[in-house]
Amino acid sequence: MNKARMMKNKITMVELARLADVDISTVSRALNDSGLVKPKTKEKILKIAASTGYAINASARNLRRQSSGAIGIVIPLIPDFGQTISDPFFLEMVGSVSHALSRHDYDLILSVPRDEEKIAERRLLQTGQADGLIVIGQAGHMKRLNQLDGAKGKVIVWGGRIDDLQYPVVGSDNKEGGRLAAEHLLKLGRRKILFLGDIELPEVTLRYQGFLKAHAEQGVKYDERLTVRTNFGGKAVKAGIKYILKQGLKFDAIFSSSDLLAMSAINALGKFGLRVPKDVAIVGYDNINLAKMATPPLTTIDQSVAEGGVIMVDLLLQGLAGKPVKSKFTETQLIVRESCGG
Repeated sequence: MNKARMMKNKITMVELARLADVDISTVSRALNDSGLVKPKTKEKILKIAASTGYAINASARNLRRQSSGAIGIVIPLIPDFGQTISDPFFLEMVGSVSHALSRHDYDLILSVPRDEEKIAERRLLQTGQADGLIVIGQAGHMKRLNQLDGAKGKVIVWGGRIDDLQYPVVGSDNKEGGRLAAEHLLKLGRRKILFLGDIELPEVTLRYQGFLKAHAEQGVKYDERLTVRTNFGGKAVKAGIKYILKQGLKFDAIFSSSDLLAMSAINALGKFGLRVPKDVAIVGYDNINLAKMATPPLTTIDQSVAEGGVIMVDLLLQGLAGKPVKSKFTETQLIVRESCGG
């Protein structure tokens, strides 16, 4: 049988072994990236496999491994917040996790539960659809995540690091991020900073604490009336700013707990005749790709979403291999652009 015919028809492992002049067990190990096969031999086998169109039987391989070959990513949206899966932050996070998983030959199962009664995390694990889970966000779900039976080592959560968590968390140093944002604005001479965000949410609570800490460090008393409690959906931003203005409260800067809220604020301020950054300086949080394309480009706190996806996948695979897993911060840094006037 010649190579052209093999490419036309489905090649078997026996034929692949014959072409590579090795035994079948060596081919199997090479295709499963075993360290028992010499790099040169592995490279030769993989090259022949690629050129002949050899396809690994994923079902059989996963059965041997006792693995589903898939990892679940759960994004528990909160409908009342106006959140959707099209939120740029969620899209970037899914992309980051998907890219990291592909390097380990895992598929991704996306679950977007909108009903609290449908416990997606437990269902995906107990049915064997996924070997492990990455959960994006923990607001309102911490108790449920803590109580996941038999899930030790199988769940990694993106979110803020707070007390009493029974699962590992990956995410930015939210408190430090809030501090960096407020410190930057205060050092620019802005003294009346509006805070945008729902401080009932774990991550936002930490950002708010850092925001207050910067005021204390700079010796500036913060007026709590300038706290606008709005969710990540952004629909209430205009109403919140309008209310502050109607109260006669003055502000010369805004720290927003997300970039989406910050961009909503820029749009709302324009409708009230306020210019960014001349009248109001703005700093966001997340550093989504759209931030640098805002008008003006948005100063923000980068919480390294791409790095976070890689870290979560690496930690989850360590946990699945029975290794101890600990929470980890992503790099948290201030990205200065035109919106703050700095």
